[in-house]
Amino acid sequence: MAINVLKAQNQKRTARPARSKSRVLTWLGQWFHIEKWIGGREFPVRYLDGTLYLLLLGLIVIFFRINAERQMRQLRKATEEVNNYRAAYTILKANYMKMGKQSELAPKVAKMGLSESRKTPQRIQVKREN
Repeated sequence: MAINVLKAQNQKRTARPARSKSRVLTWLGQWFHIEKWIGGREFPVRYLDGTLYLLLLGLIVIFFRINAERQMRQLRKATEEVNNYRAAYTILKANYMKMGKQSELAPKVAKMGLSESRKTPQRIQVKREN
């Protein structure tokens, strides 16, 4: 039967290597002294990279939402402008069509001394000489 024996105390346990400092914190530490700002305490580096990543994603979402709203306003404005131009075109076209009618032209031309002919048109025939 096997006997339970304790391992020697002098053997060291292999510990997980310590996680290096945050890349973002290292970069920020070169320019700013964050520990001084928070009163010399240790800065919770563990979640800084993920937090900044989520913050960046949030800013991107906000940017795209504002951009989409701006484009929607521009689209609404352009649609309204197109509708106004279409209405103006329709009105002008109707006026021009009305002005071209004989009943509208006769009184205007009568002021210039022209009148409608009451004679029936005659055909003129020319004989060709060969």
